[in-house]
Amino acid sequence: MSRSRDDGKNPSSNQRVLIIGNYNVFEVGSHTEAVKIGDNNVLEAKAVVGRNTILSNGCIIGAMCHVTSNEVLPENTVIFGSNYERRVQHERPQPQTLQLDFLTKILPNYHHLRKPTKTPAPSVTK
Repeated sequence: MSRSRDDGKNPSSNQRVLIIGNYNVFEVGSHTEAVKIGDNNVLEAKAVVGRNTILSNGCIIGAMCHVTSNEVLPENTVIFGSNYERRVQHERPQPQTLQLDFLTKILPNYHHLRKPTKTPAPSVTK
């Protein structure tokens, strides 16, 4: 994703590409500008990750925590609390497969397609 406008006039412009790994969870109100996010990360509610921060694998950014430093977070880093304390957990967080299975089964029940009420006008051929 890129916020910069590219009208094709500058083909040599260096645009950064957003890379997101598998089984990441972005909770309500979380915001990330990180260009690279590994696998099995959790950004809790209202967490903020800055543009110069790279999330490796298994990181958890706690609710309302801000990480805007220029660094690569080591694997399994947990940032928590009002002082943004850090620790490294011994195990990776479990992937959200149970949540994904649940949503895969439930969401189709609430997704209703509406049929168009207007009929298409007949095409005129000459």
